[in-house]
Amino acid sequence: MENGLTFIREDRKIVRRKKENEKNILSKINQTDKPKRYSITWKSVESVEKYSINRYKNLDQRWVSWREKRIVNRILNHLRSANQTLLDIPTGYGRFTELFLKNDFSVTNGDLNLYALEYQQKLHRGSTRVVVSDVNATPFRKNEFDVVFNFRLLQHFKTSAERLSTLSELYRVTKRWVVISVYLESSLHRLNQKLSSRPRKMTMATTKDWENEVSESGMKIVDSWWVLRFFHANKIFLLEKQV
Repeated sequence: MENGLTFIREDRKIVRRKKENEKNILSKINQTDKPKRYSITWKSVESVEKYSINRYKNLDQRWVSWREKRIVNRILNHLRSANQTLLDIPTGYGRFTELFLKNDFSVTNGDLNLYALEYQQKLHRGSTRVVVSDVNATPFRKNEFDVVFNFRLLQHFKTSAERLSTLSELYRVTKRWVVISVYLESSLHRLNQKLSSRPRKMTMATTKDWENEVSESGMKIVDSWWVLRFFHANKIFLLEKQV
């Protein structure tokens, strides 16, 4: 434990040693690697805070964020029950953490960025557990969480194999539910790309590829919601683990 943050090495053999205390775990992480490994995206707590203020500042982005939160809150209301655990990974600056707590989930925030987790701890001290972890190789046990939440990540992956790798790890650590978002390609977006001179920053999956990836990971689609149909590529899915 360092500054209240939990470091768990990616090697799962270490995780299984339940009797090892946190200092012993910390000693197994190369101290010189920390700044390099845990400063991706943000380089300070202040930069995380600045991003959280400015990210959805414009009117169009506030509209998108409002829609996303409304949909997520509806899903959480449907899934909530006593003593439910939820993993948010990667949590980023924690845009949805208040919603998780409002719906009475016991929350674990996972992210590779140390400063993002420190910022979360600053906002929600004592209310959530924060763990340094990679979404594709988490240190958590099989079936550890009732719900796993993964939002606005998959569009940064270029290939189907990368998305499937993430889905497979989410399948491993959830008991039943995964709430996830993905950018889906449409004829409107293809036309827009042809007319635009700007290179596409995000990768959009085809509906067919996405459905195949979900099935191959061992899950099924229970329901889905467009954030802003015809205006935004993001679509939110409720997935259920198949035993």
